Amino acid sequence: MILKDEAIALRIHPFGNTSRIVVWLSRTHGKLATLAKGSQRERSGFLGQYDLFYTCELLFYAREQRNLHILKECCPVEMRPAFRTDWRACAAASYAAGALDRAMPFGPAPAALHDLLKDTLDRLAARTPGPAFLPRFELRLLQELGLSPGWDACARCRADLRGSSARLDVAHGAVRCEACAGGQGALVSAAALEAIRRMRGETLPASLPERVFREVRTIMGGLLEHHADFSPRSREVAFQVLAAG
Repeated sequence: MILKDEAIALRIHPFGNTSRIVVWLSRTHGKLATLAKGSQRERSGFLGQYDLFYTCELLFYAREQRNLHILKECCPVEMRPAFRTDWRACAAASYAAGALDRAMPFGPAPAALHDLLKDTLDRLAARTPGPAFLPRFELRLLQELGLSPGWDACARCRADLRGSSARLDVAHGAVRCEACAGGQGALVSAAALEAIRRMRGETLPASLPERVFREVRTIMGGLLEHHADFSPRSREVAFQVLAAG
């Protein structure tokens, strides 16, 4: 069966001497892998048609009993050339694509995850990111994976947390007021809670105080490592690269 879809290239690796396996995230079929047979040969029709972070229109032979499908045709829709010259944006894009790759098994996935990656890559290609970009991406990823706590009210008594500090129970993914937490869990300042609420909006904060940025970064990292089995090393490299600019 031949299927058609539009997908973003997450990862590419060799298969033999002349072929490549491309892992994609599509809005319709979720995460899938295709074999581009002979794509590295001199006269291959695949040359220049796909690369990391490209959005491409695909035609592929779906093999229902296997995770590896056969790529028939591939045409780039959005190439995002800025990543060839802006190494900081490219590093952030690599982290975002890798995060989604690690977070999802092969097969159907919520369309919102594809939309999140597309929006993230488009924003990165448009301008070099500021320091709040990666924590905001991580917050949105946690939300789409269903792993984000409620940041507005205590998970136990439902008290409004605006304007006050709280405690984060990472293991249960819950934020509780000081009274309900009883001193248990990581302290989250009122400023960090407010920054997280602002990050959920369409417009990124222009900047964050260094203390608040580090606190939010730690919060997101703890949730991702505990619930999504993320590698702290790759995350640390991404933040170091952005800080180097």
